[in-house]
Amino acid sequence: MSDHRTDSLLAFLLGAAVGAGVALLIAPQSGEETRKLIADRTRKLGDELDTKVQGVKEEVKARGGDLKQAISAGKDAFDRARHSGEPAPTSTAM
Repeated sequence: MSDHRTDSLLAFLLGAAVGAGVALLIAPQSGEETRKLIADRTRKLGDELDTKVQGVKEEVKARGGDLKQAISAGKDAFDRARHSGEPAPTSTAM
């Protein structure tokens, strides 16, 4: 159920992480400074990723609630049509 925005975001974050890592590795500084920078940037990227993941989780929950409501409404309409003998209502909305 992955959508284009999520795929693009993950590709961007992966590219940013790889680019930052390469930039740090070719930077003219000591190994200790480079390791500290990598750790700091990795921590920052992890925090940003956690924030994005939390947003995606909330969106999935919101859409899940919409899906449950739509399924329930469809079941109710089917039950009403079956018991009344009338054809079930149709929708052209999408």
